[in-house]
Amino acid sequence: MPNNKIILGLLAFAIVFSAPHISQAQETSTTQPVQTVTAEQAARAPKAPIVIEADNLSFSDETGDIRAQGNVVITNQGQKVEAELVNGNAKLSEIWINDEARFSQPDSNLTGHHTLYNYKLKTGSMEGVKGKIGRKYVAGDIINIYPEQYVIDHGSTTNCPAKVPDYHVSADKIEIWPGDQIIAYNAKFWIGNKVIFSLPKYRQSIGKGEESSFPRIGYDSDDGFYVRQHIDYPLNNQLSVYANLDYYTQADFKPNFGLLQRETNYSVGVVQGHFRDDDENWIKKEPEFQFSYHPRRLGQLPVNYSFTAIYGKWKDDDKTSWHQEYELYFSRDPLKLSETMNLHLGTGIEHIRESYNDFSQNIYKFDATLTKKWSERFNTWVGYHYTKNNDTLFEYNSDDLKREFNSGFTYKIDKMNTIGVTRSYDLDQKRVEDLDYIWYRNLHCWEAKITYESKEDRIKFDISTTRW
Repeated sequence: MPNNKIILGLLAFAIVFSAPHISQAQETSTTQPVQTVTAEQAARAPKAPIVIEADNLSFSDETGDIRAQGNVVITNQGQKVEAELVNGNAKLSEIWINDEARFSQPDSNLTGHHTLYNYKLKTGSMEGVKGKIGRKYVAGDIINIYPEQYVIDHGSTTNCPAKVPDYHVSADKIEIWPGDQIIAYNAKFWIGNKVIFSLPKYRQSIGKGEESSFPRIGYDSDDGFYVRQHIDYPLNNQLSVYANLDYYTQADFKPNFGLLQRETNYSVGVVQGHFRDDDENWIKKEPEFQFSYHPRRLGQLPVNYSFTAIYGKWKDDDKTSWHQEYELYFSRDPLKLSETMNLHLGTGIEHIRESYNDFSQNIYKFDATLTKKWSERFNTWVGYHYTKNNDTLFEYNSDDLKREFNSGFTYKIDKMNTIGVTRSYDLDQKRVEDLDYIWYRNLHCWEAKITYESKEDRIKFDISTTRW
């Protein structure tokens, strides 16, 4: 018998959305293969919500029962199920698979057995599951699938693709909202086969700027060796308590902690403790209240805008001030000048007030950066950054230059090593402000980064999880 494919777009449409005709009251069964629908016929046909491909198929108009066997592929609105043997019922919009099956949709790719899925409700479950959700590699005894969420019972998650991950989190229950957050209950943090610490409840953002709860170690010429660790404990799906437990051999223990409420369009919170910027400027907040309006589209324009506001007591070695800061920033979608070249533009205004000396300042910003990808190994960029009125009371997080031209490149020597150079030029003083040499070393699921800041004659070393 020829091993033809069965494409049942029209047939599935009739089964799912049509009641049995009176003339079809007697059960009809086919065990063939049915003829393949041609491209011309498919183009003339109404769009079907479910398409089934298989070597052999049997179905009943009366009961709605379906049995598909041999290279079965079922697709529906971006979802796909692949298996060797699938049973189901079109009237219930359900399928069930005892043996191994593969479930995929744009944000996930999962393999397991004892699969049950309802295409109408977009809910289901799999046992003995392994796969990937977003950037996370996951495994678990059972996974429950919902339209916007996955729940894993007795599972684990990591961003390390190794068969035996260098690091992972295991938990009694893991809730995943793709592109948003993870909440794990009775979570254990593993490096290799050793538990390094555990938490009754753990939350991690998996959007942009995500932070890892695995320790980060490094060395800085000014502050010595350090160990940093971020911990986030959810009180509910939106409200979290977090802490950054940072220890430096020269600067000593410098923790900070806070409370953060995350909403769809904005976040609001309060923080207290020690903070350091990239130039090793320290500040202590006692405390600081924060509001952040997440980037939003400006009407129909290719422009996003964001707004942040902070108010709090700032303190450094010399002074204490009640600090206010408000910033509105606009960024344009990258201008694609060619297949390998993009121009990034942004502008904004920042207002700062200080109680220490009744300081008040409006700061205007403009940024333009051109990126060029010459090959898979070689990338370059040049940028111009303008800041008007950049004199502030605190050096922490302030813009050092009024008119800056920066440039740099990265070159991937091999799969393990990448080198880079960054250069900052002060256009007002006509001098090189910073010249840094960087070496990235791929340690599989970790990354070591060594930076030599030649102008300051300073060395930095950092090792962290690259894919968490």
